Amino acid sequence: MRLLYVIHQFFPDCHSGTEQYCLAVAREARRRGDDVTVLSLHWDHESEWQPVRLFEQPYDGFRVLRLKHWQRINPNDVLRDYENLHLDGWFQRVLDQVRPDAVHFFHLRQLGSNLIQVAKRSGARAVVNLMDFWYLCPRFTLLRSDQSLCGGPEGGASCIRCNHPELGGVQPMDGPAVLTSEPQARMRALVDRPRRQLANLAGADVVIAPSRFLVDMFARNGFPRERMTVVPYGLEPDRVVAIPTKRPRRPLRLGFCGVMSPWKAPHLVVEAVHHSSMDVQLRVHGRTQEGAFQAYIDSMLASAAGDTRIHFPGAYSAAEAAQVFADMDVLVVPSVWYENTPFVVLEAFAAGVPVIASDLGGLSEIIHHGENGLLFVAGNVGSLRAAIDKIATDPDCFGSLRVAPPVGIVQNYDQFAAIYRR
Repeated sequence: MRLLYVIHQFFPDCHSGTEQYCLAVAREARRRGDDVTVLSLHWDHESEWQPVRLFEQPYDGFRVLRLKHWQRINPNDVLRDYENLHLDGWFQRVLDQVRPDAVHFFHLRQLGSNLIQVAKRSGARAVVNLMDFWYLCPRFTLLRSDQSLCGGPEGGASCIRCNHPELGGVQPMDGPAVLTSEPQARMRALVDRPRRQLANLAGADVVIAPSRFLVDMFARNGFPRERMTVVPYGLEPDRVVAIPTKRPRRPLRLGFCGVMSPWKAPHLVVEAVHHSSMDVQLRVHGRTQEGAFQAYIDSMLASAAGDTRIHFPGAYSAAEAAQVFADMDVLVVPSVWYENTPFVVLEAFAAGVPVIASDLGGLSEIIHHGENGLLFVAGNVGSLRAAIDKIATDPDCFGSLRVAPPVGIVQNYDQFAAIYRR
């Protein structure tokens, strides 16, 4: 089969969970003999190239097409996030070159969900993976600006209060939103966003969700439940190879791994350990220099200063992952947003490491309290501290936990291949 994978950012510049999953699926497709081309938005929106540029930049042996467009072509920032009709012709050019049997959309932020319709008109199968809540939420996290949980856009009204308070009281312009930064046009784009996003999503042949929780959230916001197929995330076979390790150790070794963002909430586990006398060690793995979150990270580092039990070893490479997990007894995932299915949890399971996690979203779907880990009340430091204390002091608790290897990318691709051919 000829396949086109579309994503909002890609290696080597960007390598978060969505990019890692796209690459893993592409590698399995290649192993099966299928021909994969990747189309990625290019990160440099304002370089002095032509306003729109399509060029090749291979990665890992794949043909990777990079599509770059000036943001100032569409100065309506609200509209640009989800609809860029001036890219339709450029996408059609890619479709004409690749002639894919199926187009698999992993993320369309800043590209536009309108590309789903272009793929359909070309005759290719259009498959969409719901990697987060972007089709519902401009922030993609369903977290309000005050970090409280959101249940959906409410016709765009909740997005005004949360994401664009400067538009409060502005009347949307009549007709469709236009390419201007005028408040009335931005307001129209915000009000139209929920309807247009779900309408474009409905144009896909198959919509894939990695968790039942995600299906429930989209169904509550008006997308037909029967249109979604659950395919839990899988890992590449060699993503993390378990190193035989005797657990638990004393002191108990806790780990956090990931982006140090407020919604991943590493500060909660730092606070839980720092304000206790528990016999534990904590390693917080992640970049401590992260522009968008620097004030948050600096505050967390300051709060842990002087506590010799807490360490910040920085980020680690893929080659180092197996040893990172071998060096921990328990992974802590204290997220305060509706996590989908964090790959770090799957990696921990592959390494034989149990997990303490927030009782939110997809986390509570894969972590079964008292079986392969413990759940605590999201955002509640006391509840987290109690979970850590239980697993650190009660040998029977740790001994009763049984971690099973996660689903593999091979099983994922079995389902995808059937979907592409259906």
